[in-house]
Parts: sequence; C-alpha cells; structure tokens
Amino acid sequence: METIFDHNPTDEELKRFGGRDLIAWCEAQGLDFNRDEDTNYYRLGLLFSMRGKKEIANKYWAKMKDKSLLTTLIQDYP
Repeated sequence: METIFDHNPTDEELKRFGGRDLIAWCEAQGLDFNRDEDTNYYRLGLLFSMRGKKEIANKYWAKMKDKSLLTTLIQDYP
C-alpha cells in the first residue's frame, strides 16, 4: 500500500501528521499508523496539497472509497 513515506516527507511535513515521535510510538505499541487505504489516500492528498500540487492531491482524494473523510479537510487543513 502506498503511503506518505513513499514520497520522502520532510520533518516539517511529518509534523502535520503528528511527527516522527507519534509514528515511532505507534510502531512501539504495535499500532498500524498506515491503518487503511482511505486513510493513506487522505494523507497522500494532504501531503501533496501542502506541497502545492493540488492536481496530484485531488487524484489521491478521488481514489478514496469513503468520501466522508473529505469533509474533515475543511477543519484539517486550511
């Protein structure tokens, strides 16, 4: 499954997703940070949106099966 880590996020970008500490904590607790496909598409869309690549972001968001996650974009990212 493709994740944000396939696109070499910077430390600054990772802060948007909770930072390296949260990701390491999830791994230490046996929690799957990359829990499902829709969450990954949502995060990939956010990553590319932050990078100013709106067309690529929209491609990832279009792949989401559960479009209700997109309603959080208004609150999640300005």
